[in-house]
Amino acid sequence: MYQTQRFVNVIVSQLFGEYIYRMLALMTAMIFLTISNSSFALAPNPGANLACPASSTKGIFDNSNYTKLKESFDTNTYQPMTSTSSLSIPLKIKMTIEDINVNTSGNNTTITGTSANPAMDINRNFKDLTSRSDITLDFQNTGNSDSLYLNNVAISAFDIDKSIGSNKTGWDDLVSITGITRNNTKIKGTFQRLSGSSVIELANGLQTSSTNASFNCTAALDTNCQGSVLFSEDIRSVTFSYTNTNNVTTPTSQRFQFRVDSYCYTPQYTFSGIVFNDNGGITDANATNANITTGPYANNANYFNGIFDSATPNAEAGIPSSTVELTHCTNGSVYGSQLVDGSTPTIGQYKINVPITTISGNTNNLCLVEKNNNTGNVYTIRTNSNKKVIAFANTTYHYPDNNFGKVIAANVALVLKKAQYINNCPTTLNYTDPAINTSGNNDPRVGFSSASINDLVPGQCIAYRITATNRANIVISDFVMRDVLQKKGVNGAQVTSVLANPPLSTTDYNAAENPAIGANGEVKTRTLTINARNNRVFYFNTKYGTTANP
Repeated sequence: MYQTQRFVNVIVSQLFGEYIYRMLALMTAMIFLTISNSSFALAPNPGANLACPASSTKGIFDNSNYTKLKESFDTNTYQPMTSTSSLSIPLKIKMTIEDINVNTSGNNTTITGTSANPAMDINRNFKDLTSRSDITLDFQNTGNSDSLYLNNVAISAFDIDKSIGSNKTGWDDLVSITGITRNNTKIKGTFQRLSGSSVIELANGLQTSSTNASFNCTAALDTNCQGSVLFSEDIRSVTFSYTNTNNVTTPTSQRFQFRVDSYCYTPQYTFSGIVFNDNGGITDANATNANITTGPYANNANYFNGIFDSATPNAEAGIPSSTVELTHCTNGSVYGSQLVDGSTPTIGQYKINVPITTISGNTNNLCLVEKNNNTGNVYTIRTNSNKKVIAFANTTYHYPDNNFGKVIAANVALVLKKAQYINNCPTTLNYTDPAINTSGNNDPRVGFSSASINDLVPGQCIAYRITATNRANIVISDFVMRDVLQKKGVNGAQVTSVLANPPLSTTDYNAAENPAIGANGEVKTRTLTINARNNRVFYFNTKYGTTANP
């Protein structure tokens, strides 16, 4: 028994040694297999291999950016991103997450993967089949905070798998990846097929093709559960919408990961401004006031100056219903256009973004043109030109403050007021005599008045005082005042009026361009200038042939 026992012990010892040997060999093989598999855990996105368009720069998302994305989410701010490109790309990103019907506990947003291949890791505790998380990356220009448009954006999502229990608990991941284009259209990324991945694209998004109830990728960034897409169009944001298929009715805690693989940046130029009411903050009720000494127009430096003044007092506001176009100044080709904003607080504002390739070769002949789309045509008077020539420079990418001023007709800069004075046609008449220039006079037989005239005596004259007031803060040039003397039988006139003494002022009138004393015709001033916030007064005397009302 003893020997037998010794023999048995020897056999057992040999078998145990062989077992240890085989276990060591198996563990060694598993280690090598793990090393081999880990090197292929992250499949390259085929879209990342595409070359960028002409004049564009390739950007490879730097690994340090994932920490910045996490900070962006935590602080709700844009964070500048780094690219491995040798050229600078002015990109900053804000990552936001909108959770729809998600439990308030059991959620976290972290960074996963390795230092060589990090990724954002989104963990959410879903309530039911309607639960969803929308993870959005918004792109902006670090220089001016305008939307930044990227093309050939290559994105990869991970951990698209499933684990469905008998009572439909667990998860069956469904992920859609969309972008917003220059014309605010939502588009889907083009699916990139990966060798070794079970992820397929269906109409409503990416999901695993496995028919097993459980196909769970536990390793980070596992190729088996990787879905990659490419956006070839220019986009300003990307949204991952993460939810479940209808195969699950009672979801549990779920996990989703993503990486930004690469993108292309084409330098773009931004042209911006506002179409505004250049009324100096004067209400429509006071618009007809012609007094530049007192009242709303007095000392109002903002009114009708062609400049957008947003500071109080006398702040001005934007107006809607215009389209601004970026055009070729000569042939009118349109490179970009935008309808101005129609609601506060950005009413009247516009911003046109165009890539350098759009205007290549035409940068020395660019204009911004404002066109009115308002069928009511309320703002009919322009306070500056509706066409602005752009002083373009290749290294300047933002052209702000291209503003277009307009006012309603009652806010017109030039106001003409006519007063009349009945006189006996003297050879000389002192038009500026204070006795006939009394403020508020209602009797045209006493002095100049805006009151109507009745019962004119035959042979009497009517002198006219026309005050041209420039209420604006800009000069009115090329001003000409015209007044056609009435002639019997023309436009219903019952009498003919003729020019009377005293002779016209040679400072204001050219005798060769006006009727002679005793003749009918058009009274016309020289071409004159009326300085900003100033006026000029013109006089002439006329004689009527009957007592009919003039």
